[in-house]
Amino acid sequence: MRIAFCTPFKPVYHSSISGDVTIARDLFHTLKRFGHELIPVEYFPAKQIYWKPHKWAAAKAAMDNMIAQSRDADCWFTYGTYYKVPDIFGPTVSKQHDIPYFLYQASYAENRANHIKTWPGYMLNKRAMLTATHIFCNRVNDMETCRKILPKHKFSYISPGLPNGMFGRKRGARDWWRNRWNVGDSTVVMTAAMMRHGVKTEGIRWVIASCADLIVRGHDIKLMVAGDGPKRRELEAMARLRLGDRVEFLGLVDRLELPDVFSAGDVFAFPGLEESVGMVYLEAQQCGLPVVATSDEGAPYVVKDGYSGLITPVDKEEFTFGLRRLVEDKEYRESLGKQAIEYVRKHHIADTNLHAMVKTMERLTGPKDVI
Repeated sequence: MRIAFCTPFKPVYHSSISGDVTIARDLFHTLKRFGHELIPVEYFPAKQIYWKPHKWAAAKAAMDNMIAQSRDADCWFTYGTYYKVPDIFGPTVSKQHDIPYFLYQASYAENRANHIKTWPGYMLNKRAMLTATHIFCNRVNDMETCRKILPKHKFSYISPGLPNGMFGRKRGARDWWRNRWNVGDSTVVMTAAMMRHGVKTEGIRWVIASCADLIVRGHDIKLMVAGDGPKRRELEAMARLRLGDRVEFLGLVDRLELPDVFSAGDVFAFPGLEESVGMVYLEAQQCGLPVVATSDEGAPYVVKDGYSGLITPVDKEEFTFGLRRLVEDKEYRESLGKQAIEYVRKHHIADTNLHAMVKTMERLTGPKDVI
């Protein structure tokens, strides 16, 4: 298939790495590995475009370019649509070329119809979802909302997955990094997030507070924090005050280097407040790290509680207790870590999980008529 590939959130090769960019890149490269031709159409920043009339002319010009770029496409594929960033391009371009229109990760929120500020985005997003030939959901919550407006044959669940072979436990890298960090026999707690305003920063605060509590209780731990962003200075100040020299901020770690860094850890802890998918949990588990996360949204669908990690209630004390269990019991956390590798291999490999999606796309696209 020749697939016109659209990302309304951010371009596939955006300089600022986030969960959305990571998923978009994995989709893009996995589809290419399957032998399909990907046509990355022009990116246009369409966030809340309905309240920005000064950008409408530019949006129309971008759509004209997309129509030209996708003229030989067999189908249109958009990653991501919701009320703030509705897919305004896919429905129009796919209709122009009379080709199937596929959506991946579409979120429908009824309550956005009740407020004037969000009503236009709600309507445009609903239009995209109703127009789509098929919607692929990588979040269980989205499956529930799709049922409200779509017949069951119009959407399906695709479990999140990692590119095959990208992550794994690296024994040599583990020893090298632990020597560099001079952690000795300390239990190394890893965490990672973009340090921007909101739940990501709040999640790191939880981890810092939990580690501080465990240190007060006499546990020999070292916290390693991967990630960067505008809230980093604030978080570092808090961490130094609470943890002293038992914390190190690593900055932004390239995804290709994450397996080496994660392999040096013993536990991965991050509450995942409002975490929609939780790709970082899969990355950590594939490197042999048992995970401690909360039951808030996405984590329970990518971490098997009691097998590859611990899922706690959304409560700071419960989260700290979960981390404490793994810090105190080396044999238990190592057992979960080994099982985490197997869990991801069996259930969360992109090539396997996306195969069903591609088969659906091929079936609905079908061969073009030969004239």
